Amino acid sequence: MSDERVEMTAFITAKPGKEVEIKAALNKLVAETVKEPGCILFRILEDLENPGRFVLWEIFQNRDALRVHMEKEHTRDYFSLGLTAGTQVMKLKTV
Repeated sequence: MSDERVEMTAFITAKPGKEVEIKAALNKLVAETVKEPGCILFRILEDLENPGRFVLWEIFQNRDALRVHMEKEHTRDYFSLGLTAGTQVMKLKTV
């Protein structure tokens, strides 16, 4: 187990025609994820100049907390919807 926090930023693009649906799904994911004990930050923002493009900021206490998050039903449900045209994830650390 690593005690080092996990910080990531994800850039998410909705499939064409799925902008409203993905926004609702992301908001539901955020509402459930922030309740997880290992979640420090989980925030979604929409690009005002490019509707359907989102930035997700997430910080978990450690890798175990992230693993638990990825196994949660609400996380699996979000991914099963298949609403994204693409996602780019950046793993980050404070300098």
